[in-house]
This record gives sequence, C-alpha cells and structure tokens, in this order.
Amino acid sequence: MEPQKIKIFLEICPDEKTADIAFSLVEKVTAVVVKIIGKDGFNALYARSLSLTVPTFPWLAVSVMTLQDDDMLVLLKNSFVAQPPAAIRVASSLLLITFSDILCQLVGDQLTARILHDAFGGEIVEAVLGERRES
Repeated sequence: MEPQKIKIFLEICPDEKTADIAFSLVEKVTAVVVKIIGKDGFNALYARSLSLTVPTFPWLAVSVMTLQDDDMLVLLKNSFVAQPPAAIRVASSLLLITFSDILCQLVGDQLTARILHDAFGGEIVEAVLGERRES
C-alpha cells in the first residue's frame, strides 16, 4: 500500500497545522486500538511500526530508541514539530499505513476496517483499504 492516499488527505491542511493534524490522526487510532488490544498491545504494534518506518525517516529513530510506555506519542509529536510539513506528511502517512498493515495481519481486514473507521471516519478508511485491495 502506498502512503500517497493518506498524504493527500494531509495535504489539504495548512502547513502550520500539519504537525498537529498528523499527530491527531495517530492519537485517534491509538484511542480506538487501546480499547481493543490494551495499552501493551498498542505499544508493541506502535513500536514495530516505528521501527519499520525509521529506515525511511531516520529522524524518527529518537522515538524508537527512547521508547517508554507513557511517552511514545509525546516523542512522536516532538519529532513532528521539528520537521518541515512535507516530511511530516510523508512520515505520518507511512507510519499510519505501516501500523494499519500490521494490525490487518493480526486481526484481519474487517476488524481493521472497523478500527480505522472508528478512529478516522470513512474518508481515510476508504483510501487506505481501497489501496490494500488493489495491491
């Protein structure tokens, strides 16, 4: 699945709000996933997603190397704030798609679609799952 479709969603926001909106998307999926698989399950999925995203975006490595249960998302937010909007858009797209791919492998397409729909609403879900079905 290519990150382009979520990136397009992020491109409609003003540059000065990119970091906040990207982080908000991560927070939304976090809230829904934690309800289903718990904080430890989310932390494991999130850490794996970050580790797969770091080769493309080395500036996220600080988040991976200093992971603590309570501050993982704070580190991500701080990483986003320090980057230009274009980098935030692409990195957050890849991170969210990587996370959803891993989640899909664990719980299946239908439950992943439901989780993403609850977190993001239908617009992003259709973009993400539409691309998954094409690949």
